[in-house]
Amino acid sequence: MADLLVRGGTVVDGTGAPPTPADVRIRGGVIVEVGPGLAPAGGAERVVEAGGAYVAPGFIEAHTHVDGAMWWNPDLDPLPAYGTTTVVFGNCGMSVAPLRESARGPVLDLFCFLEDLPLSAFQDKVPWTWERWPEYRRAVEGQAVSVNVAGFVGHLTLRTTVMGAEASWGRAATGEEIAEMAALLDESLTHGAIGLSTNVFDKDRYLKPVPTRLAEDAEFEALADVLARHPGATLQLITRFNEPDNIDADVERFARICKPRGIRAQWTAIPSTVREDYLREQTIALHRRLRADGVDFWPNVPHKPLEPFFNFERALTFQRVAAWNHWINGPAETKLATLADPQWRARAREDWDNRVSSSTSRLDRPESLILAISETGHGPLGISLKEYADREGLHISDALATWIGHNGILSCLRGIPDAFDEPVVAGLFAEPHTLTNINDSGAHLQLFCGSGENVYLLTRYVRDTGLLSVEQAVHNLTGKLAGFFGLGDRGVIAPGLAGDLVVFALDEIEVRPEEKRYDNPDGSWRFTRGPAGVRATIVRGVPTVLDAEPTGERPGTMVGLVSPPN
Repeated sequence: MADLLVRGGTVVDGTGAPPTPADVRIRGGVIVEVGPGLAPAGGAERVVEAGGAYVAPGFIEAHTHVDGAMWWNPDLDPLPAYGTTTVVFGNCGMSVAPLRESARGPVLDLFCFLEDLPLSAFQDKVPWTWERWPEYRRAVEGQAVSVNVAGFVGHLTLRTTVMGAEASWGRAATGEEIAEMAALLDESLTHGAIGLSTNVFDKDRYLKPVPTRLAEDAEFEALADVLARHPGATLQLITRFNEPDNIDADVERFARICKPRGIRAQWTAIPSTVREDYLREQTIALHRRLRADGVDFWPNVPHKPLEPFFNFERALTFQRVAAWNHWINGPAETKLATLADPQWRARAREDWDNRVSSSTSRLDRPESLILAISETGHGPLGISLKEYADREGLHISDALATWIGHNGILSCLRGIPDAFDEPVVAGLFAEPHTLTNINDSGAHLQLFCGSGENVYLLTRYVRDTGLLSVEQAVHNLTGKLAGFFGLGDRGVIAPGLAGDLVVFALDEIEVRPEEKRYDNPDGSWRFTRGPAGVRATIVRGVPTVLDAEPTGERPGTMVGLVSPPN
């Protein structure tokens, strides 16, 4: 923590109030003064000039998977360079605590499969000096990182650590097991966890439903009872958001559990693409119905079109086509030979033709998949998978197998970004009970770089289209998120709150292109971005970015549920 004065800027305080010229003084990592014309105190106080720029609360990342990366990439590049000062992890039902050693193997295998993360890095670089949350919190507080972190307890982790892998994947929990889960959750919330994340959507690498999909209402109710005893604790729901027949039923199931207990929850998701207008109407109607019924549920709303890369080293993008899913997650040394095997090709064609359709899957839209990167240089490049299949007179599955065979396993496809219904998205962000900045930072390392989507809200929706005011956008990235998560000591610029700030000018910032960086502990690469151009990012009074460049400072710590000051 440090003493610092940011002067000469225009404060956007995170509440949604209009910008106003003001200086901000931080002492001991906490804001102590906000007002115009504050004089430098001298001594150890550092001065950051903000003339011609906005001064906002540090941005909050609402959905990350940096649970592992914080140990092997403590700078958490590129988050500081995009104004981030606090991140939420433990999402999608997966956390690294509370986690018994006996359950670590299956939990990490699932975690790394679902989030496209290097398993060996988790095994070798995470210290594993804990099994329960109190020890975990002490370990995290002892790890110097560039941002503050707040964590959910993952229900998948909780269930597996109590029941063991075989039982957790195989049956409903007993009353004794439910009681043990509830006790571990209660202990975790008492020692700083911010809530519970659960998942009734995913399947594992063997296409079996993840353990939480076997949980009965009695299990969810017992865990909800625990959440209700901890003011501010929230529930995250990963529901079957891409299955129109199941969206309402999944969310309404949890609404019945949460409403009488007064629990606040977030749910996935109101889709933003023009192509999914029918689903958007359905989910907006669900959102309106729940709010009118007094259910404190907040839907997630994406704001940036995704332009993913599809690699063939390991991924979950082919889950709905069993032969391809087994191939892509199988041994590397047999992959090319398998692609040429007539029997495998016949099975792959059958699985492709009999897959379950999905509103979010690009496998159903081969015209949107571009042949983008070739390991061998064979090509062709720059045309869609559908164009290639039509040109060669091949089934789509055979066309993909042929192209990979010629171009190599390290080749990639690129997904054309979908058009967003931006006026509708902006209208949802103007509402008080919606969440954004749900971008999977720290996950899917070779699919995309989620970090930086916060800046897109400022450049596209504020600067380029005028669909949002700067105060609306900043509120959605700061005070609104802090209020939802129960992080009452941050997200707003006011005396007594966290000294976390970002200084930026709209004409100086941009979401930079993705670039490969070979710095994972196992030698593999990940996507990152160059700095966005924010002038300063400040965590607990310490600049992690200054003059648009990272400083290398790591002042972050673990934060938890805090009631806002009176």
